[in-house]
Amino acid sequence: MTSFWPGIDVLRAQVDARLRDFLTVRRRELEEVGDLIDEITRVIESGGKRLRPAFCYWGYRGAGGDHSDDIVRAAASLELLHTFAIVHDDIMDASKERRGAPTSFAEHGVNVALLVGDLALVLADEAIMASGFDARTLAVSFEAYSRMRQEVIAGQYLDLKAAGKPSITEAEARRVALLKSGRYSIQEPLAIGASLAGAPPGLRRRLADFGEPLGEAFQQRDDLLGTFGDPASLGKPIDSDIREGKRHVLYAKAFAGLHGAERRTLTELWGGGDALTDDDVRGLRRLLEISGAREGTEALLQRLADSARTRLDALPINSDARAALRELALQSTDRQS
Repeated sequence: MTSFWPGIDVLRAQVDARLRDFLTVRRRELEEVGDLIDEITRVIESGGKRLRPAFCYWGYRGAGGDHSDDIVRAAASLELLHTFAIVHDDIMDASKERRGAPTSFAEHGVNVALLVGDLALVLADEAIMASGFDARTLAVSFEAYSRMRQEVIAGQYLDLKAAGKPSITEAEARRVALLKSGRYSIQEPLAIGASLAGAPPGLRRRLADFGEPLGEAFQQRDDLLGTFGDPASLGKPIDSDIREGKRHVLYAKAFAGLHGAERRTLTELWGGGDALTDDDVRGLRRLLEISGAREGTEALLQRLADSARTRLDALPINSDARAALRELALQSTDRQS
């Protein structure tokens, strides 16, 4: 163990190296599913910000843990968990592109993509359990790890249920965002890292209080980019949320802010799939603008981000961990991809 403080890019390189090593060994030991492991590797290496491993790592360092290969390996397991989530998400959304590359669904079909996601989940469990921490520490951290898995599935399910509703309240949409992405992307990775460092319950709670508004802000930015972003930067189309009929905060705010013919247009066309013309999509984006939904969602995002920064400043952690978490918070909310 050392007092080494890696930068964001250095940590990402270390996480990627541990993932590569882990998957290479599993590829050799599990020859029968070698093609599936190759696909997991392809998905991981196609891009991504490694935010979940980073928040796990800095939750650990903020709670007083020293840099070691053990924490990098444990943090890297969360990227395998994320791979499971995005592969299955692409199946449900019939998405053909992610991170500028074909999805597993597009490359191999539903059945193989399901197995790719399943195997990524199983390997994530193995990776964290084999990270090197003692059994008692792993048992404590596994509570947050298990909760993280359950919450992302709950969020996806609520998202599916909401898709069939003509209307959704902003409170309902925010609940979906929090479960589907917010807690899973930031709050629980922080809790896992802090638990691995043996943090007392009070510090774990305060880290969670910082992570909750930041996680929701992260998802609001994701939804804004998914409709108004640059496809080249995102590596995926920016009409898919409209065509799929996502009931996110943007939609909830637009429904509340429109009336008469404009509201009818929103509810009748939103989620129209491939039947929507490009003009239809542009018209729906315009409704998000004139209803105040885009501006209101951006304002909500900024309030959440400000709340997270205030809570971060009050955390009893060392200055290096605070600086790293501040940079990660900025990357989570002020981004173009």
